[in-house]
Amino acid sequence: MKILVADPAKNITVFVLDSVENSEKRAFLARAILAERSLGAEQVGFVVPPKDEVPLRNPGAGRGLWRLEMAGGEFCGNAARSFGLYVAGKQGLKGQAKIFVSVSGAAGPVGVEADVEKGWAAAEMPKPLAAETLDYRGRTLSMLVFEGITHVIAPDVEAKSETFYAIKSLAEKRLSRFREGLPSAIGVMFYDASGFGSMSGFLRPAVYVRSTDSLIFESSCGSGSAALGVWLSRDVADGTFRCALSQPGGVIETELNKKAGELISITIGGEVKLGEVEEFTLPE
Repeated sequence: MKILVADPAKNITVFVLDSVENSEKRAFLARAILAERSLGAEQVGFVVPPKDEVPLRNPGAGRGLWRLEMAGGEFCGNAARSFGLYVAGKQGLKGQAKIFVSVSGAAGPVGVEADVEKGWAAAEMPKPLAAETLDYRGRTLSMLVFEGITHVIAPDVEAKSETFYAIKSLAEKRLSRFREGLPSAIGVMFYDASGFGSMSGFLRPAVYVRSTDSLIFESSCGSGSAALGVWLSRDVADGTFRCALSQPGGVIETELNKKAGELISITIGGEVKLGEVEEFTLPE
């Protein structure tokens, strides 16, 4: 089984390069990869090359694009930008270029600015579908619902597993009121705002993926950075809002553009390290 390890701000993502179409086998592979300590994986994605490739700079309707299927069908910003960098390398692109890829949890093609030579990539993020609130121990927490993942912003709340599951339970109850089925993934963004200034506080992300029944306190989280950026810019009506979010594995740069109170775009970016293709042997 051929794999490639990507390192976007230490949010170690393993890309499975061999074709695996069976969902049960994908779940089994993902659990095995996550359990392999030498890889240090926090998430797993399956690469699907296009049958009829189209120019990468023309997103079209998503046909002919390289596709990344995350193990839980969730959307992940770090995986998306790492994948864009990988595909740009496969295409032999030099310098900074914008390409489009297809990623699970995103309704349309995802634009990625990638620079293979510098090892840098930024991805355009889907905008939240809805914003809700939760009551947690007398406090009001914001919840942002995206296509492939839901994030709860928990400022100055201690990052513990039991706290995560308590907030997750509240989020699921809230979500059940206006949508069918539970989201592929739920994140709680434990945020310490005391460092607000040159760095926009410290973020400790925790994400639960339903298909693998796994909770990981991630080294960094791309979609969580986007969600926190939305929350931090809540009082901004017009213009560009930028924040550098320090996380256990590094910094993710987040940029949002607004006009007349409407969110126009969200982008996350930063350094990405791609490993070499290697073999992964399944446990017996």
